[in-house]
Amino acid sequence: MGQRQLDRTQCLYVSSDGEERSTTVGEVRLSSVVQGLPVRPIRSFAGQKHYPGLFWSVTTRTHLNYESLLERDRLLMADFDPEVIGIATQPLWLLGDDDGAARRHVPDLLLSRNDGSFVVVDVKPADLVAHPKVEAVFGWTSRVCASQSWRYEVWTGADPIVLANVRQISAGRRSEFVDETTVAAVRSAIRPGLTFGQLESATKIPRWAARRAVLQLLWHHELRTDLTLPLSSNSIVEVGVPS
Repeated sequence: MGQRQLDRTQCLYVSSDGEERSTTVGEVRLSSVVQGLPVRPIRSFAGQKHYPGLFWSVTTRTHLNYESLLERDRLLMADFDPEVIGIATQPLWLLGDDDGAARRHVPDLLLSRNDGSFVVVDVKPADLVAHPKVEAVFGWTSRVCASQSWRYEVWTGADPIVLANVRQISAGRRSEFVDETTVAAVRSAIRPGLTFGQLESATKIPRWAARRAVLQLLWHHELRTDLTLPLSSNSIVEVGVPS
């Protein structure tokens, strides 16, 4: 399949003001797509085997739809990534020819990054990725994205320890629920080599409040720790680069 044919792949999306737009991947502006609305609703019905819902994104300051718990996990990881500045779910329809086979597909996510690049993401359990129909659609989607120099990712999950740590840290992601005076006190107590527990105890603030402040600083990358190890009071926390 040539570049010209891939460029003509149809791209349908819904703008931020709710208008349906039709163009091609060779002409579309992903900066508009990532600010748009989902192209299809999330279905919810009795007896379904997956769990849809709404995820509050700190990055977008909006609720984002997800179709499964695995997709929710990918949203959480995107929200935690300081290089991600935009997130859209069910962002666009791709419709086109794949060497004689008609293809139509809605990727799960579109991420915009602070370097100006975009990542198209499909989320699928690892045991389903090799299914022939899934493999064919993802292969075509990958070729379409490559033709436009868009990054394409098939996400099957994160390291369980890393994911558990990010979930724990996310308790501090909503800055409006953490007192800024507490955060300032914890920030002023930061010293090289302190553990999470030592930093919690380094001020006169109640430990539960200090913990929430430490989690906020970790979420916003002012502090960092080794996320490949279970987060505990013995985790060493170091100065990071604020997001």
